[in-house]
Amino acid sequence: MPAKNCFIPVLCIFMLAAAACSPKIPREVTGKVTWEGDFKEVQADPEKYEGEFVILGGKIISTDNFKDGSEITVLQYPTDQANRPSQEKESGGRFLVRSDSFIDPEIYSPGKLVSVAGRITGSESRTIGDFPYEHPVIDGDLWVWDPREKSSPRFHFGLGIGKTF
Repeated sequence: MPAKNCFIPVLCIFMLAAAACSPKIPREVTGKVTWEGDFKEVQADPEKYEGEFVILGGKIISTDNFKDGSEITVLQYPTDQANRPSQEKESGGRFLVRSDSFIDPEIYSPGKLVSVAGRITGSESRTIGDFPYEHPVIDGDLWVWDPREKSSPRFHFGLGIGKTF
């Protein structure tokens, strides 16, 4: 009888652990990736990577809406194993994310961390101040990261004495 009484609590713990480990970006999307590498390579020659499906991360600089679509300028940061951008590492530069639909600038506001999955469609030259700057362009989808979200599992089993902060 005691073993039967333990089944439900053990099942609940297992389900919570599985939910804590689930990725933010669906596997159907991550499975489409055709190029993984250093963003600085794309930055140096965006046309060479045109058509490649990538996942990039970064921090939103600006969100603009136009009559025929929207555009987000992102400061790239390397991503971790869950594709969450890490500001602890050096940025490789800027890129543009384009969409045919409206992107709400309140949801995708400057300073928010995002992951972008999509195809590299080329580049666009713009200026930052008086400096000409080549922006790779991505046509894809975005995922906003909550500032408190961690990409590692929030579930821990352990034995012994310890201290966590």
